[in-house]
Amino acid sequence: MSPMADTTRFRAKPGIVETDLETEVVLLDPATREMFSLNATGRVVWRALPGRTVADLAAEVTRAFDVGYDRALEDVRRIVGELLAAGVIVPDDHDG
Repeated sequence: MSPMADTTRFRAKPGIVETDLETEVVLLDPATREMFSLNATGRVVWRALPGRTVADLAAEVTRAFDVGYDRALEDVRRIVGELLAAGVIVPDDHDG
């Protein structure tokens, strides 16, 4: 289980370079020279990330794919957790 609350918001870490390949997104962190590839689900999460809560992102995934909300929430928690651990995203402290 991921440590973040479903009301937590995240944003991309400043300086992350992205290449959108329509079915996936490749991210580059110039500071670490690490690259990350996101599949179609990860792409939806990444594109919708700014200003959205984890729960909002799960709803976005249910709209994009034929998947139930609980499964989408599980996937979003995992994806966000991996991006956070990799340092590609950071908590967004702004309220609305």
